[in-house]
Amino acid sequence: MENCLEGKCIHRLERLTSLDQLELLRPEWAELWGRCPSATPFQSPDWLIAWWRHLGQGELWVLALRDETHLRAVAPFVITEAPVSCQRQLLLLGTGISDYLDLLIEPEFESVAAEAILSYLDSHHDSWDVGDFQQLPGTSALLALETLPGWKSQITVQEVCPVLRLPSDEQELPAYVPLQMMAKLRYYRKRAEKAAPTQVEAVDADNFQDLFESLLRLHQARWGARGQNGVLADERLKEFHREVARRFLARGALRLYGLRVGAETVASLYAFSHRRRSFYYLGGFKPEFAPLSPGTLMIGYAIEQAIQEGAAEFDFLRGREAYKYLWGARGRLNYRRQFRHAAAVGPNTVALQPMAGRILPH
Repeated sequence: MENCLEGKCIHRLERLTSLDQLELLRPEWAELWGRCPSATPFQSPDWLIAWWRHLGQGELWVLALRDETHLRAVAPFVITEAPVSCQRQLLLLGTGISDYLDLLIEPEFESVAAEAILSYLDSHHDSWDVGDFQQLPGTSALLALETLPGWKSQITVQEVCPVLRLPSDEQELPAYVPLQMMAKLRYYRKRAEKAAPTQVEAVDADNFQDLFESLLRLHQARWGARGQNGVLADERLKEFHREVARRFLARGALRLYGLRVGAETVASLYAFSHRRRSFYYLGGFKPEFAPLSPGTLMIGYAIEQAIQEGAAEFDFLRGREAYKYLWGARGRLNYRRQFRHAAAVGPNTVALQPMAGRILPH
């Protein structure tokens, strides 16, 4: 195949259908991920290959696009059967637990690669019934794609990711975080120090196992106190995050912290860092230490560390929990886009169903 636009050409499109093929692609995929300025940890091969290994179901359908010399785009799809309608859904790899999903395309190849991907999906429309692409950031190439003749498309506002802008200097943080929250942070730091000497331990190769096991234990303890299971109760999810965390550690993208009060680790924070962005994914603490507000202490520390590392924003990821806005975060929208080829419409076809949210014309 050869697709050219504005002097950029895609000479080869390959469909990968096995875990072994993904592993062979991993080095090139990681290099491409590193070249894409808007990519998040959730588009990295470390995240998506682990997702397929531990959580994936259905038919793997990953498209790799190259010019004459380099991998220029990866479209990580999977085809699954919808539980009620039994329609074949074309989803993005990582759907369900990933806060941002998208195609991974080198910026200068975005138009030609997106056109080639859409053309491929059109010519293979007999393999799937509906494309359902979720958690797309506003900059996603999938939102910008023009609908082909004979296709139906719908875009819906799906979720909100509150994001806190960060200053370049930690001393300027009170201008970004509300004064009430800054006062709360100072209060609980003093209170913790009065209880016992406190220290935050950052992950490295030597303490990884201890800090990761503490995260699992403390996250479950926090939710168990509420009579609920945390998101890491599933053994498959534990193994998924264990693999991701190890690989992100090796890549310098893992931010895993443990709060020690005296000799005991009482709180954990699990986050990622990539391209001057910090992503807070998960936390946990011992319920009996709730009076010290360990969540406040850990988030405050993580924000300060992010500033020291040169991060421009601290992303609290999906969800409208009130505490995120108390830190001064502002909502950023995620979108869902659904496609269907006219040829897929039949007597048993289910209409495109948006999730709760505002439907946008397209």
